[in-house]
Amino acid sequence: MNDIETNKKLCDEFPFLIPYNVWTDEIQKDYNYEYTWIDAAPSGWHDLIIECCKEIKPILEQHNWLDKYRITQIKEKWGGLRWYDFGAPSEVHDIIHKYELLSEKICCVCGEPSTKLSTGWILPFCDKCFENENSMYNF
Repeated sequence: MNDIETNKKLCDEFPFLIPYNVWTDEIQKDYNYEYTWIDAAPSGWHDLIIECCKEIKPILEQHNWLDKYRITQIKEKWGGLRWYDFGAPSEVHDIIHKYELLSEKICCVCGEPSTKLSTGWILPFCDKCFENENSMYNF
């Protein structure tokens, strides 16, 4: 989880990381940057998500969509990143799909290339994190 100052900088650069209310399209009145959509994903994928944001931002700007683009959920599912939104230009979805596939080869804990895949709750791990997490997951 990032600190408030880091989250504020990220949200200034990528305003779509702010969790808007999906029903009212408003930011929570007491929102203080403790949480962004990045924080919903495993920590090992945070840099991957930031790289994805860097790629999609110019496309959103080109289509005058940066301030309108809304993420509805970012999470891990079946060992990969899942990124859901309210719609965007197809180029954005192509980039997101690329990063969803990349996440399957990145350790969900530390961000290094993964070498192992757990069973049960499916997650990608590097050798070191696999050893450390062995007690938590069914391998």
